[in-house]
Amino acid sequence: MKTATFLACTAATMTTLIQHADAHGRLIAPPHRGYIGKLPQFKDVVPINYSDNGLSAGGIGQTSGGKYGICGDPYNGVRAHETGGVYGTFPTNGAKAIGACYAPGATVDLKVQITANHKGYFQFGLCKLNAKGDKETEECFQSLAQPNGEKQWQLPPGNDFFTMQYKLPSGVTCDGDSHCVLRWWYTGWNNPGVDMWGQE
Repeated sequence: MKTATFLACTAATMTTLIQHADAHGRLIAPPHRGYIGKLPQFKDVVPINYSDNGLSAGGIGQTSGGKYGICGDPYNGVRAHETGGVYGTFPTNGAKAIGACYAPGATVDLKVQITANHKGYFQFGLCKLNAKGDKETEECFQSLAQPNGEKQWQLPPGNDFFTMQYKLPSGVTCDGDSHCVLRWWYTGWNNPGVDMWGQE
C-alpha cells in the first residue's frame, strides 16, 4: 500500500463574517512548516520560526479584503511558509522535510495547540502537488471531513492541545517528487477591541 506523505502549512487566517480574531496557535501533528524546525529530527533541514504560533496571513487589515497568503503568510509579503519558501523546503530537501506519512483514506489524528483562544472553529484541506516546484493554490485544496461528515471542528474554551480526527481522501498518494500539503484554517469568533470591519 502506498503512503501519502504530508507537509503541513498553517493558514491561520482568522476570518469570519462576524469578526476577525487575533488568536494564536500551531498545528503540532503533523508538524506545520513553521513549527517543524523546532523538532530535533528536522533541526538541520528547516530553520526555526520563533513566531510559528502567530501566523495570521497578514492580519486583520489584509484578510478583511479577502487577501491572504495560502499558507498563513501576508498576501503582500514574503511567502516563507509556502513550497519553496524558507520553511517550505521540500523542493530542496525532499523526504527529509516531510512531517508525517499516512495511508490514503485513513482517519488520522490532527493535533493543534492553541496559545490564545478566541473561540471559533478549525477546518482542514489537502493539496497534492505533483512536482517538487509546484506551488499551492486555493483551487488545489480539497476540504477534509471528520468521520461524522462535519468539516468544521468547534474549538472548546481554553488554551490547550486539542486532537481531532479527519478522514483523508482515498486514492490520493504523494510519492516521489509529489507531495501533499495539509492546511489548517482557524476561523476565530472574537477579537476584543476590533469591530466587524477590522477597525480598532
